[in-house]
Amino acid sequence: MEKLDLRVHKTYKSLIENFEELLQEKKFEKISVKEICDAAMIRRPTFYKHFLDKYDFLTFFIKYKMDIIFDYAFENINDKKDNFFILVFEQLLNQPDNVLYLIFSLQLNADIIIELEGVQEYGQNMLKNHVHSGNTDSSTAIEADYKGQIIMGITIQSVYWYKKNQDKTSQEDVIKFYKKTLENIFI
Repeated sequence: MEKLDLRVHKTYKSLIENFEELLQEKKFEKISVKEICDAAMIRRPTFYKHFLDKYDFLTFFIKYKMDIIFDYAFENINDKKDNFFILVFEQLLNQPDNVLYLIFSLQLNADIIIELEGVQEYGQNMLKNHVHSGNTDSSTAIEADYKGQIIMGITIQSVYWYKKNQDKTSQEDVIKFYKKTLENIFI
């Protein structure tokens, strides 16, 4: 989270932590704003001062989780070009299923597609910016945009595949498959 007033920071921290706990108990669709507020020990007017509704909060929550994932990758990157993507992928694999469901799947729900439309774009832009070598040539920018889109798709589908097949393969093996796929893209 960016630098905020201490009270706002504490409010957001409490909301995020308690929301994650609620997600362990029930699906997002079944969680009410009242439950989120009660769990976080904040008043509903405080919640509505910061968020329009629970879907607006969900977008905030997902972007917060994605920031943590991308920040981790940026902080731990080394000289290998594809290391950034591997780090992001590993972090996604380590997310609880319910959080991954929110990050990826809810975008398909027609009721909230507008609110979450920016989340996938956010991930694509983060990846695209990392792929972009700093060259401002328009063909390079198009190539970076394309690679960012493709890598985001491969990443999401690879995480889905692993979650469905984790009883048949190890996380290390799926990371090797993913890394090999990325190497083929960067040829």
